[in-house]
Amino acid sequence: MSEALDRQSDAPGALGVEARAADWFDRKHFWTWTDSDQAEFDAWLAESPAHEIAFWRLQGAWGRAGRLSVLHLKRPARWRGTFLIQVAAAMVLVTTMVTGYWMYATQPQTAAYATKLGGHETVTFSDGTRVELNTNTAIRVAYTANGREFWLDKGETYFQVVHDKAHPLTVYVGDRRITDIGTKFDVRQDSGGLEVAVVEGRVGFDAAAAPRSASPLLLTKGEAVVATATDMSVVRKSDRELMNELSWRRGVIVFDGTPLAEAASEMNRYNDQKIVIADPKLGRIAVTGTVSVSDPQQFVRMTQYLLGLHGEQANGEIVISR
Repeated sequence: MSEALDRQSDAPGALGVEARAADWFDRKHFWTWTDSDQAEFDAWLAESPAHEIAFWRLQGAWGRAGRLSVLHLKRPARWRGTFLIQVAAAMVLVTTMVTGYWMYATQPQTAAYATKLGGHETVTFSDGTRVELNTNTAIRVAYTANGREFWLDKGETYFQVVHDKAHPLTVYVGDRRITDIGTKFDVRQDSGGLEVAVVEGRVGFDAAAAPRSASPLLLTKGEAVVATATDMSVVRKSDRELMNELSWRRGVIVFDGTPLAEAASEMNRYNDQKIVIADPKLGRIAVTGTVSVSDPQQFVRMTQYLLGLHGEQANGEIVISR
């Protein structure tokens, strides 16, 4: 189950509690139950007496159905006609109730997460998978009985996936599909296209419409695929390059011989106040340094100290010139 399910089944009122109780009942009786599940379940029960009541009411209904079947075998023959009718009625009631819970619990549970410009959010799901959202990012999530599906609608996300072969994790970005094979990887979508960089483990990369049986492009640690509407290439990245690209997770941007125009564009991803390079020739000058993602003025000071440039406010922007 995902945090998405936690949010949906924590809806106000008895319906949310009953739905969550049905989910626990389903997992406890029909799925593989682990020590981690038991600890999480105990914590949920301890949150509120209403949780215990909802779960044990459902458990009791299920148990009564079993006891009615046993009593049916022990009744004298002369009572069986009437009693069978009672048992049938009870079973219909219990079955209807449990089926209703079952249908609710097994429907795909979905949620959406988003960050604003300059935002950073980490979402941890109950299976241990962690997803970090960078600035101006939006994702949708669906945990189902068959797998874990994510849609990156915009922005950048970093995945630390707990691998589960029985419930594969798939990320969809436009018409592309990324399939986890036990890994940590970054997915970024912007006007330049889509980039998937593997930090640890392996991922599969293919078209979203491709059959599951098809062999995807397999990426391993240090490999990145860059895909546009018309082209696709695979490049190798060093540990240092990967660490620099993921520096946003620490709240900074690391430039390492980066063209000034590209560096300014990267800063603009995080801030309302935009940085403009006055002369295209200046944009080709390489810059090396580390600045906060949320401090455009620090970026200006870096260009002053390292490159001897000048920054000034104009029409709500910061214009960098000689």
